[in-house]
Amino acid sequence: MKARLLTDEHFRGLKTIGGQFPMKKMRILVALFLAAAILNPCLASGESFLVISDTHLTKEVRDHEDMLKAVIEAAQGKDAVLLLGDSTNNARPEEHNLVLQWTREIRQRSGAEVYMIPGNHDYRPLFGPDDFTAWYRSCGWGQAFSRDLATAGYALMTENGTCLIMLDTNDVSQARSALPYGGIGESTLRWVREVLDALPDGTPVLVCGHHAVLPAERDERTPGANALSMILRAYGVGLYLCGHDHVFATAEQEGLRQITVGQPQAYPGWVGIVEQDQGAFRWNTQPIYDEQSPVFIRLREDAYSLGRRMAEGTLETTPYADDEDAVEWFASAYMLFAGGDMTPERSASLLADDNCRKWRRVETRTVVKDWILGLLENNPENVRCLDVPVSQKHDMKAPDSF
Repeated sequence: MKARLLTDEHFRGLKTIGGQFPMKKMRILVALFLAAAILNPCLASGESFLVISDTHLTKEVRDHEDMLKAVIEAAQGKDAVLLLGDSTNNARPEEHNLVLQWTREIRQRSGAEVYMIPGNHDYRPLFGPDDFTAWYRSCGWGQAFSRDLATAGYALMTENGTCLIMLDTNDVSQARSALPYGGIGESTLRWVREVLDALPDGTPVLVCGHHAVLPAERDERTPGANALSMILRAYGVGLYLCGHDHVFATAEQEGLRQITVGQPQAYPGWVGIVEQDQGAFRWNTQPIYDEQSPVFIRLREDAYSLGRRMAEGTLETTPYADDEDAVEWFASAYMLFAGGDMTPERSASLLADDNCRKWRRVETRTVVKDWILGLLENNPENVRCLDVPVSQKHDMKAPDSF
């Protein structure tokens, strides 16, 4: 099926859809659904989600062809595909058309549902949250039992009884252009509390957003992220998935596990797989390219070159501008994180290296230094396979204010 072409006129004319159910009706709806799941073992069985983020699709389809096909193949046998934002690069009509066509092909060829949320690259001045939800209505909003009316966020119950809370973590206050690090407002925080309040205790809950809520590096970059993480922890939600940083990484804080999902079109060419069984979640990474294939070799070479360019650009105005060892130290650390091969032991070794001391002495206003040191100090876990044993909403209530 061909996607209807989206023009600038469509972008200006799209209207909001849906709305939030009254709390009483929401509780009744969810309770009836879960009662049906208990009576019907098929509904109560486990399920699997394929998770990707930051595809940054452009109008040049040939630049993405390998990835588009590989993701469709990986979606075979999965219950749903979760797209965690920045599906487009510039939010242009031709890019959104490409994404829409791709989501239809995923459904048609794999049988998996597609649920998505926007990232900061998916908005532009003439295309905001209302437009996004209207155009992608079939990708979650049409099945939602509740909508965050302040953003494009929504909540739905999957056929197998998992509550997906799909957050729009963008700040579009600047003429509807999304700020890079996003923002989570008070109204969204209240909506999340209301959705969690409406769920019966023991409901498996999976929360997704584009931006991190736990600082994978050193400091919180997204306003409102700390408040949201407090709410999720207070309600016993154990797993939060996000994108934005383009690498696979994980962080944990007081029972809340955050997994950052990398790009499928970048080294090491992975997708994330989340399996839910009796309320617990298991995370795995799945390669989508053969390591001997030209695609994988090119991705690895591109990643190493990118790591070196990032280091050289940061060091070019410092005393270490021509220090090959300092550049190679950064490139090696970058490749370990990008490839999901970082461990606490490797992180400790890199932090103790003399070249790390050089980077600590560098005075730079770029984010690269803080990014790599923050990851090494705070986020050294291997992200290939993780268990999240407690990921169910329970009756512990969050504080009224944060």
